Amino acid sequence: MRTKYKQWAVDYVDEHPEIAIQKFDINDDFFQEKPVIFEIGSGKGEFIAAISLAHPEYNYLAIERVKTVAGMMCRKLVEQGNKNVKVFPWNAELIFEEIKEGFVHSIYLNFSDPWPKKKHEKRRLTFITFLDQYYRILQSKGRLYIKTDNDGLYEYTKEEIKLTKFKVISDEENYEFDADTDFITEYENKFRSVGKSIHRIILEK
Repeated sequence: MRTKYKQWAVDYVDEHPEIAIQKFDINDDFFQEKPVIFEIGSGKGEFIAAISLAHPEYNYLAIERVKTVAGMMCRKLVEQGNKNVKVFPWNAELIFEEIKEGFVHSIYLNFSDPWPKKKHEKRRLTFITFLDQYYRILQSKGRLYIKTDNDGLYEYTKEEIKLTKFKVISDEENYEFDADTDFITEYENKFRSVGKSIHRIILEK
């Protein structure tokens, strides 16, 4: 569901450079002092807010291309006091070329836009060119976590994975939420409340 434009949220991004970065700099101390975890398509930030508080031993980059949504996430993180998260309010493609091979500890794709039309296939975050980039920037044994409620995207993703060097660690068509190791998103809460199956795939470099 598309979020309505909210001027306050767009302004919030611009007013909080301490958390919202306009340009990715791999040499920034934030990206050098701890292992870095990416979430691509972070939405309003429920997942990244929870996992970053639970695991302060990592630093996190939350990538959300919709600026209104990124602003809502920024406010959540600022109010919660998260110090180990930066928000990048642009497309993920803008930073891939800045990241050296093996730099990222792990990557999360939570309920990505399925882009169901064939003509939009290359926009899917599990399209082969994206998967190859994830593989390149992940460290050895680094993991890519994929969750979706969309049956079509799930089946499509499994076929794209076959074209990569990734090792499939797990593939759960009906993933039962594990509160000990996972963190729930706003969308996941909604889907589970109406009995919708959640698919999860874990890949390893």
